[in-house]
Amino acid sequence: MRFGSSAHIAAPRLVVVLLAATALFVAGDGGIARAAVGVEMSKAQPTGEVESFVQSTIDNGYAILNNMELSADQREEKFRDFLLSIIDTKRIALFTLGEYARTASKSDLDEFLDAYDDFAAAMYQGYFNWYTGQSLRVANSIARKADDVVVYADVINPNGQRLFKVGFRVRKNEAQKNVVTDFQFEGVWLALNQRSDFTAFLQQHKGDFQLLTSELKKRTQHFREVWAPPPQPKTKL
Repeated sequence: MRFGSSAHIAAPRLVVVLLAATALFVAGDGGIARAAVGVEMSKAQPTGEVESFVQSTIDNGYAILNNMELSADQREEKFRDFLLSIIDTKRIALFTLGEYARTASKSDLDEFLDAYDDFAAAMYQGYFNWYTGQSLRVANSIARKADDVVVYADVINPNGQRLFKVGFRVRKNEAQKNVVTDFQFEGVWLALNQRSDFTAFLQQHKGDFQLLTSELKKRTQHFREVWAPPPQPKTKL
């Protein structure tokens, strides 16, 4: 599947931008928590239904972002609504807090969850925007268990060269519908990375959730600036 325009960025730069944007400013060894998958993958047969869900998710996301009949603000709002319908951001956000999720007050937790929705929307919209001009091809999937499947896809440049591999972890929600619960970029799982950063941040700031939420909002703005598509050249009259 080919996406949008012909603009794209080189893979090495994309790695740096993606990982730098997901990490909070953490003291100590606070760099990126580069975690291995850390679990045994089963040899189950690929799950075609889940692969179709991932491919349709990509297709539908780009259909929204490429709809020039909508204003930029309308596309962003529509994409955010779509994203929150297929990604279990609450589940992910609670996971990123680790044991600290049990100590947060309801008001602090609600504010964090709202901020995380904005954070996730900015992150994934930026991801979609920057892959315009490239194609994403579902390559295979591995079932960890019946309701836990990892779908891998190759990102291909216009010349047919494979740039890198990405992964989508798909699980079932309470209604037994497929939802994305994590995203992998060349071996790095973003939710695991965020969990390492967020819990380290809370540990260093005495469990101050308001401070974490404030930092997350700053990181969301950073995403929007870093991932902003290049300005389109003005046409001469």
